[in-house]
Amino acid sequence: MATSGGTCLYKEARLNIEPAYPGSTLLFTLPAGTTSTFGSRTTPKRTVVTESFADQDEDAFAKRHLASDGSMFFRRHHEYPRSFLWRILDNRKALEIQSADLDQDFNHQFEANLTLILQFSAPIRPFCVAFADTVERDALTVFAITTANELYTITLHRDFFMRPAASEQDIGDWCKIGTPSLFLNRVPYRLVAPSVHELLISLDDGNILYMTKKNKDDVIWHEVTYQEKNWSIRGLLPWKGQQSVRFENVDLDSSTAAAISMSPDNKHIFTVSLNHQLRAWNVATGRLGIQMDLLGEPDRASEKAAPYFIAPSQSTLMAMLDIPGGVDGALYHVVTYSTKKHQFKFWAIRDADDPILGICDVQSTVSFIPPVDDLMNTTVWTLEEFFIVPGPAGWRGAELWIRARSGPSSKVYSLTFDLNEESDRLEDTWLDDWISVDSGPLTVDGLKHNPANPSEMALGSSELYEVGLTEQWLDFLFYPGRFTIPTLETALLIFRRGLDRSRSGRGPTKGSLKERICTTIAAFAAPKSDVTFDSDEYLSVTTAQWHAFYGLVKDLHKRRGESMSLAYDHKVDMPWLVLSDYLSAIRKGNDCEIIALNAPALSSFHELNGPLRKTVATPESLKMSKLLNAAASFRDGLPPSFNSKFRRQVESELFQTRSMSVDDRLDLVLQNSGLSQQVSDEDATLLVEELGMEVKELTTDTFLRAIRDLDQELEQSRTSKKMQSTRLGLNALVRVAQETLETHYNVMLDLMVLVLFMLEEEISDDFDAAEIFIEIVAQLKDCTIQKWLASTVWAHQLATGPSSDALQQHLHETSRFAGKLPITQTVLEGIFGTRSFDTPLPRGLKRNLLTYSTRVWLGQTFKEGNFDSAVEDIMAVLLWQQEYALAMDFSSFVSDGNWATYMKGRLYLAFGENDLASGCFQKAAFNLALGMFSLDDHDDVGLVPSTERDFFSDGLPRYYNHILGLFEKAKAYSFAADFARLGLRTLKGKEDQDLKVELLSRLFSVSIETSRFDDAYSAMSRQVDLSLKHAALQKLVTSMILQSQAEALLKFPLVGLVDDVDAILANLCHKTLNLTSGPPYHSILYSFRILRGNFRGAASILYERLQRLKTTSAQIHDPADESLTQCYLMIINTLSSVSKEEAYILAEKRIDEVGPPQWGIGQAKNILKRQIVTLDTLRKEYQAELDRVAAIENGQFPFVEAEEMDIL
Repeated sequence: MATSGGTCLYKEARLNIEPAYPGSTLLFTLPAGTTSTFGSRTTPKRTVVTESFADQDEDAFAKRHLASDGSMFFRRHHEYPRSFLWRILDNRKALEIQSADLDQDFNHQFEANLTLILQFSAPIRPFCVAFADTVERDALTVFAITTANELYTITLHRDFFMRPAASEQDIGDWCKIGTPSLFLNRVPYRLVAPSVHELLISLDDGNILYMTKKNKDDVIWHEVTYQEKNWSIRGLLPWKGQQSVRFENVDLDSSTAAAISMSPDNKHIFTVSLNHQLRAWNVATGRLGIQMDLLGEPDRASEKAAPYFIAPSQSTLMAMLDIPGGVDGALYHVVTYSTKKHQFKFWAIRDADDPILGICDVQSTVSFIPPVDDLMNTTVWTLEEFFIVPGPAGWRGAELWIRARSGPSSKVYSLTFDLNEESDRLEDTWLDDWISVDSGPLTVDGLKHNPANPSEMALGSSELYEVGLTEQWLDFLFYPGRFTIPTLETALLIFRRGLDRSRSGRGPTKGSLKERICTTIAAFAAPKSDVTFDSDEYLSVTTAQWHAFYGLVKDLHKRRGESMSLAYDHKVDMPWLVLSDYLSAIRKGNDCEIIALNAPALSSFHELNGPLRKTVATPESLKMSKLLNAAASFRDGLPPSFNSKFRRQVESELFQTRSMSVDDRLDLVLQNSGLSQQVSDEDATLLVEELGMEVKELTTDTFLRAIRDLDQELEQSRTSKKMQSTRLGLNALVRVAQETLETHYNVMLDLMVLVLFMLEEEISDDFDAAEIFIEIVAQLKDCTIQKWLASTVWAHQLATGPSSDALQQHLHETSRFAGKLPITQTVLEGIFGTRSFDTPLPRGLKRNLLTYSTRVWLGQTFKEGNFDSAVEDIMAVLLWQQEYALAMDFSSFVSDGNWATYMKGRLYLAFGENDLASGCFQKAAFNLALGMFSLDDHDDVGLVPSTERDFFSDGLPRYYNHILGLFEKAKAYSFAADFARLGLRTLKGKEDQDLKVELLSRLFSVSIETSRFDDAYSAMSRQVDLSLKHAALQKLVTSMILQSQAEALLKFPLVGLVDDVDAILANLCHKTLNLTSGPPYHSILYSFRILRGNFRGAASILYERLQRLKTTSAQIHDPADESLTQCYLMIINTLSSVSKEEAYILAEKRIDEVGPPQWGIGQAKNILKRQIVTLDTLRKEYQAELDRVAAIENGQFPFVEAEEMDIL
């Protein structure tokens, strides 16, 4: 909330600084120009960083993630990558650089998503990092000076940030090291790079070193020194009484330049020295021109007052503006800031060589002092940085951006002014028109006010019991974009180490981070062996452990939010704030946010200041803001328990499908909420005061106008270039979307509570609660869906543009990432990421870019205003991506439409809930199969394969055939059979014989799978395709025999199929290899033929079995084995059942059984010969078998195997 801190129109969108994917960070160990203390020289090398956070303590966390310095650089000469974030890490020995563009051209196939870390052998000096680019080469040039006084010139080609292979070259080719001659005796203090061929270096003795080279191929820098005095021994040795300032173990001369800048015409070098002097050096002659106090005060060197020195750590003191004109035709302007009085000065430069007439103090009567004392409510503060942004017409509309600090608090403010307007008006502008930047909901204070923060809930809160303590903490800690994985890992490590080691069991070291956190909390909350807890005590102890863990997370999180630098992108007019482990895009808030942030000013009866008055430009806007703020204040004044309960009640009410009138729903919500018992007379009085009117004066139109103004039409686009979002751009849109949706949702809840309250009050005749309720519910439903999308992370990421698609293909091709991609993506990004920058945007959005783009992006969620259709599309994507757990969670938002019911059936099927799935499929069958249903209008993602899309709207049989296939894939064969029967039952006449054949075939298959052989026989017998029928018959016979269902098989009538079955069984008998342990095919065929009166056929198959037993079975040598004798008896009994003339069989006999082979060894071994076997022959063979068995039992064995056994 903005109190005395100025009008708050801007917000930070804090973005985590994380690698794009594992292996996207490249570490370059740079060479050193000198040897180390031990005589060794650093070996340059390139390393792919493998991030590991599980064993990272607080020191390692700070070393890797918390920057001590950093900012942004924006290239002017090349399109992409154009914006770069740089940070100094690892005790100033590492320089991390990565692209920070929000979008790129749609035709680009690669994204600059690699992070480069340049590891130096010595720490980098403060203020000694500079960046430049050139037209000639698409590269980023980095200049850095280390404490070893080595100047590094590093040229990073754009491909270094896009393709890992591009940097696989000799580091010496793009990293050059030199030591300017003056560095041997002097210490560099500040480094500025006006261009890639120019360097300005401030030295500790007050000299300015100007280094130039003609082109990029030059190795040698040309050095020129600018100094106030001629050379003397005093410049080399400290002089007694010489005034100096201590900084980083270096004594800086008071004349040392703390700010250096080249004039727009490149003719002069301007400096601000520590002794509070502004100087201008002529580049060509080296002479000193302008030299004066920053505030234009006279020189008081002769006075005894102590001289004033600027703190050497002051970041920004001067800005050079190429704004001509103004007072007496100035060539350009210089803006300086004095820390002495916190005062700005605007200097018009006419001739920098003329110290008297060449410079003019513009608006000298105005004290350009930012009222930070009032803005930050403090008496001690420092202004760390500032930027001046010229207006579209010079000074008119110019902007000043400042970053001020008071203790640990750092704030950003801006001011729009016209330097050329009247002094009184300008003075008022500088006093009253400051705009502040809200730090957003990710600060420690912002998280404290988050309603989802379990640490702020009372222990007895019903929400802890209804939702679950662990689930609440996990949802809060792992909310996308809130805390980084390194933060949580480090906090968990510290938590484990800091707890009582005497407790049984330490925290686990394996498993997912969520599992390890939960297991650790549970382990340390568990009572000791001699202590018992009841449920309330255990909840209290567990809560304490969660609070302790969150305390560690909060401390690390606070360190991540330390403000370091303010940067400004002049191309798109967008400010950025660089924090220790965040990058914040500063954006203009939407109407809801601005009203909430400026509630005190809007609710008061004082006149609004300029910026807020322009924002709330009309009486209607002011009335709307009073309504929204009064509603918010009214709900905030109610007990927290009511608010949490009311929120859950509304969420459950939004997607109810029961048939009730709107009035009845309103009464039900009011009754269940218990609002009337929560509102006191004081609450009602305060509501009237903040509204500025009686409650009964509120009308339906007042509410509807407020709601619709928050969702007003967007400006028509004017640009035409199609862009695609980068990883950072999507993160920014999601971050803004999360904040926007939460704000909008709360506004609707505020209005809902106010409407319910008014139901029990005296109201206007023009107040229709039902109409307002319908509109609020519609808005809440939209917000609820979008909030779910923005807060839910899924495992199956989708490409969001051509470059994202290329990256995912690369990761899929890498064996290491063959499974789940190592990318965190919300469902909102995955489904709608391709549309993030798809819509052309108007020009001149400036700080409104992210807010406007987010609004356009979210507006595409519900295309063409069809809520149910959009929700069904999201559900289809979740099913298509096999995100079944998320789809089950999301299904509560889906309507009861036919397509939605079908998708619920698909979802139940994925979870094995086949009964529920079957019910859903049958419920939607009529409309999907016979109604005016177009699958192309509903299934955009291809949930139904192209080969089956014709099964819809083409009759019930074809629809059931499709459902049958779904159950087949799920191996739910009994349900597949049910739908096959439904399909056959709905066939009419001979309308589709091919479909009937297919249904019967599939019914047969699934019946076989479920051992429903009666159904399988029925399906087979109805089959009209003879080839399919024969194949099915063979499958049926084989399956039933293998499942010991031969008795059932023999009972089938087999009308017209007897010969086919006989042939199938005979073939199985011939093919079987093991007569003793395999299926009894011979016995089954014997029984089959006996049942049908074919006694000779039955005897024939038994005789074949008899022959095979004689030649293949080893059990015939066992006298106890009666298989041969039993077989003889069965054959004899079978042939005895026919007449004497018919008592024979034709059998096949091997030639090698009649005598020794006549054609040589191995020839004609298995040639078969037909023979007649009579009943008498069988009786003789049977008697011979009995004799053989008796001989064996008497101990008479043959010496060798022979055709006829020789008995001793």
